[in-house]
Amino acid sequence: MTETTAKRTAPRKAPARKTDPFSAVLAEVGAEAREVGDLPSALVGGHLPSRGAEIYRRRAEDWDSINEARQDAGTFGVDGLAVQVAFSAFGGRTVEDIRKGLVRLASLTVAAVEQIDRRRP
Repeated sequence: MTETTAKRTAPRKAPARKTDPFSAVLAEVGAEAREVGDLPSALVGGHLPSRGAEIYRRRAEDWDSINEARQDAGTFGVDGLAVQVAFSAFGGRTVEDIRKGLVRLASLTVAAVEQIDRRRP
């Protein structure tokens, strides 16, 4: 009877995971959010918040027109989009609408920061 020795192969290393570019930005946002502290209890302030929300809705419509003109002229930027989304968020008719708008604003800002980071040398 002959004994054969089995060859041992080195275990394969798993390929290194690529870091999700958003995870670093979200970690930074989370750290900043923890430092913000207490916010005012009202989402829309002022003596007549409903009137303020209506003004925000009109300003969002204004910025929609401005952004369309900028797109047509080839001068569209994140700034106009962010302003439009912010006005739209605070112009929400319900707390759920405002929340949805703020999530959209947050996603836009995270994407803009990630875009800046991608362009860095």
